[in-house]
Amino acid sequence: MPSPADLCLASTVADDLGVPVSSRLEALVSAASRAVAGCCGRVFERGEGLVEYPAGYGRPLLLLERPPILAVSGVWEMGIQVPIEEYESPGKLADAGMVRRKRGVWRMTARIAGRITETLGDFDGAGGEDGIRVVYDGGFVTPGQQALDGALVVTLPEDIQEAAVLTAVQLYRSRGVDAMVASESIGDWSVSYFAAKAEGKSPIPGTAQALLTPYVFHRVS
Repeated sequence: MPSPADLCLASTVADDLGVPVSSRLEALVSAASRAVAGCCGRVFERGEGLVEYPAGYGRPLLLLERPPILAVSGVWEMGIQVPIEEYESPGKLADAGMVRRKRGVWRMTARIAGRITETLGDFDGAGGEDGIRVVYDGGFVTPGQQALDGALVVTLPEDIQEAAVLTAVQLYRSRGVDAMVASESIGDWSVSYFAAKAEGKSPIPGTAQALLTPYVFHRVS
């Protein structure tokens, strides 16, 4: 059964491989989708009512974790709701997952070792109500979500879908193959040898990684 996080469909992968759809193939699609999301450092599937506590850094832009931003329900600083007319997230800002304060800057909080902490003053908490809170809808409609709800239209970029397909195909073809053993052949002659550099090898093929480059999420600290 498809998962909302699936970035491609098992039927697409099956067509590329020339094999029937199976529960095993569906599991590989989910594994490939997780690998792609992990490579990009982000979650792709659309979510509603998402709650985040972003760092403000004393700057006019907030960076949220699930672009594109589809709608912002509200922003709070120190538990006080910021008037909607004081911020915006139009066009390319929404695509990048950014909320801009029209006047002034956001509260001076920063991300340090995964925690949101005040960098000035005496506040030293983990964010939450004492920092900045944003409630919003964001992300792309994935093939997995569309398979579960036919009324939805897939919005996930085709490059990401193709990267997931390529990764799933590689996972399928590498079953039972020792990643630490490499083989080379010339004509009728072949040799296998221990490949020390294979340890920790990415499950995502090079072509897929190139397709994903524009979608990698870079976080400050």
